[in-house]
Amino acid sequence: MSDSKGFLHWLFFKKWHPVPSVGSTIALFSIIGVIFVALGIVITVINNNIQEVTIYKYDQKCSPVEYNKRCSFTQKLDNMKAPIYFYYELENFYQNHRRYVKSKSSTQLSGEEISLSDAEKYCDPIIYNKDLEEWQQNVYITETNTLVPKERQPDDIASPCGLVAKSFFNDTYALSLQGKDVELNQTGISWPNDKGKKYKRAPDSETTQWIDPENEHFIVWMRTAGLPTFRKLWGRIEQDIEEGEYTFEFSNNYNPQMFAGAKNIVLSTSGPFGGKNLFLSIAFIVVGVIQLLIALAFLIKKIRAGPSFGQKNE
Repeated sequence: MSDSKGFLHWLFFKKWHPVPSVGSTIALFSIIGVIFVALGIVITVINNNIQEVTIYKYDQKCSPVEYNKRCSFTQKLDNMKAPIYFYYELENFYQNHRRYVKSKSSTQLSGEEISLSDAEKYCDPIIYNKDLEEWQQNVYITETNTLVPKERQPDDIASPCGLVAKSFFNDTYALSLQGKDVELNQTGISWPNDKGKKYKRAPDSETTQWIDPENEHFIVWMRTAGLPTFRKLWGRIEQDIEEGEYTFEFSNNYNPQMFAGAKNIVLSTSGPFGGKNLFLSIAFIVVGVIQLLIALAFLIKKIRAGPSFGQKNE
């Protein structure tokens, strides 16, 4: 054992001092560049096969625009292959703001009771039931997304508390074709490690919590986004969509004017890398081209300088 350790010490610290040559450097950059460009082209081809439909500012399709009301509109859709993912998309909503991200209690969300001091520490400025919107104070949103009236004391600690929970996106949707409903599967939309582990009901949840923390729409919302324009999964259509005029019915509860933004609906199929991602393909191609340009620069320099380029002076 000691001999092997001595050999490794000699190999790595005494004798092995790799010095890349110009030729090996050109080869390395060329190989990496070709691999990255090839991956970028493959991802671009995959993206082109992904179908995506975006319905911008869908709440503006109802006239007059009224909130806390049901509304519907029609939209022509082409043939799409299942599974089709139904997203809502928000614009200009900064879920990555430091104060916003920190305003929640992981302990409370896991089903445990917290003290007032903990609520003030972790959930400021949404601490009490009276800090919630009026509609949130006296309802209980269940796993099936139904609203059950409940009475709560205004000065009790809000459960869940915090800005992230308060701003929960609560529009609901239904889709139909010529009066026939298209099923939107709303189960299995959250991360498996979140449901039932990080988010649990309190023992007296129906009398203390204004929302079911195991509601998957709520769990999806609580995983904050890193960019101001983001989309979150609301459901899946597990049957092929045929071409036709579809009716979208929705509860227009969420007002994007409070953050000077907009809300959209996105229908998308998926590929091996998920949904359509132009940034990923462009990034691979750009990095690959840069690597090839560096290799080309070394090659031109070597040709101009002659055989002595890159050799150490004795």
